[in-house]
Order: sequence, then structure tokens, then C-alpha cells
Amino acid sequence: MPRLLDNAAGVNPVIRSLMVLEAMNATGKATTLAQLHEETGLPKPTLVRLLDTLISTGHVRRVSRMAGYALTERVLRLSSGFRHGDLVVEAARPFLSALTAEHKWPMGLATLDRDAMLVRLSTRQESPFAMDPDWLNRRLAILVSALARAYIAFCPEEERRVLLTLLRNSKSKMNAPARDESYMAAMVEGIRKRGYANTAAPRGDPAMGLAVPVMQGEHVAACINIRYIGSTMSEAEAVKRYLPALQRTAAAIAANLEERSTAS
Repeated sequence: MPRLLDNAAGVNPVIRSLMVLEAMNATGKATTLAQLHEETGLPKPTLVRLLDTLISTGHVRRVSRMAGYALTERVLRLSSGFRHGDLVVEAARPFLSALTAEHKWPMGLATLDRDAMLVRLSTRQESPFAMDPDWLNRRLAILVSALARAYIAFCPEEERRVLLTLLRNSKSKMNAPARDESYMAAMVEGIRKRGYANTAAPRGDPAMGLAVPVMQGEHVAACINIRYIGSTMSEAEAVKRYLPALQRTAAAIAANLEERSTAS
């Protein structure tokens, strides 16, 4: 990225602000003031003023003194517009952060992306116990992740039928179980009966997840999960500790989403 000198002729606050947004977007995670200074060449006092302005417009948020700053979903309005999937992210953010602050484990949110789930929000950087790599904007296999398994279990029957057709025609080994109709029927029935989905992770993976849907009527707007270290507790204990809070959070997100959808 070209460096933008603070005393360069013709440089104005708008160009500087765009430069900061571009630098933050390139990192894909929270960015410190020192990192932005190194990347853009702008003096730190100038960066602080620009960041304060971007925070006031809702494009940037302050994560913490140590982690620095991060982009919000509002920056997507600068590209292809603010889609419904982005609205649910903004509706969910404060609730997932609050749950991580209370229970310390990282939370995540994902939305459907054709034949997989796309991670749209994570509180990984807010958790002292995060053990996963940064999965933000990564696609998750439908039959493996708790987020995706929750989606296919709680989505409308016709949508599930289409998803299963896509999975059965997939060449990915992770989607092969979709060809077993008995297995899929039992998986969906079990998840719906329990009210949550768990992670079908390979043996040896320390991270486990519990996921529930964020419902809009009969449709799944998104799914949220909590990730915990499997060696610290059994699934039954994790369900007892966290499932009620997870379900309350999903309901609160759905209500917030409804308010935002009505207002937009």
C-alpha cells in the first residue's frame, strides 16, 4: 500500500480517512495505532483524529487499549450496499460481546452462503480463551460446524431439501454423509429435539461448539455459537451452563433485527 505523508500536497481528510479504512481492511482484524502509523505513514495525532471521526460515523469501533481499532459492518455500505445479512451482524454484535464478557468464551455468528455457512462475526479477540484461528469471513462445512448444523436443522423443509441436494452433489468429502438419508434425518431430528447443534469436529480438536438459530418467523436469519475447550467440561455440562443464555441471546438478536428491519 502506498504511504500517505501527512504533509503531502493536496491530501485532505477524506483521502486520509479512506487510507485508514483501506489499511484496516487489509489486516482483517483489529489494528493498533502503531500498526496504522507504520502502514499509512500518517502521524499518530492525525490518526487519532481520523479514527475518532470514523468512530463517530459508525465505520470504526474501539476494541480495547491493547487491541486497538476494528471496522464495523457499516463499511460495507461503501461497496455493494447494506444487505440483510449485514443488518443481522450489527443487530447481534452487542449481545455476543456481552455474552463473551460474562462467560469469557468466544462467540460467533454465521449466515448461509449457498452450500456452506459464512462466519460474519466473532468475539475471538474479546475472549481470553480463544483457541481457534481467525475464522472471520471463512466458509464452514454444513455437516461439521455447530453453526451450520443448526442452520440445516432449523431452516424450512423446502430450503433443507435444496441444501441437501447441493451437498449430495458436492465432491467434498465433508459433504459425503448427506447421501445417507437415514443419517441426515436422525441428525436433524436430534438437533431440533435438543434445541441446539454441537460440533462434529475431528478427534483431537480441543474446541467444541454449541449453536442455536436466530429465527425470523420460520426462517433462519443467522446462527450463533459459543466455543469452549472440550477438556474443561462435558457437553452436558456446557449445555447446562450456556444453552439458556445462548437461546435468550438469539431471541434478543431476533427482536433487535426486527426493530432494525422495520426502521430501515
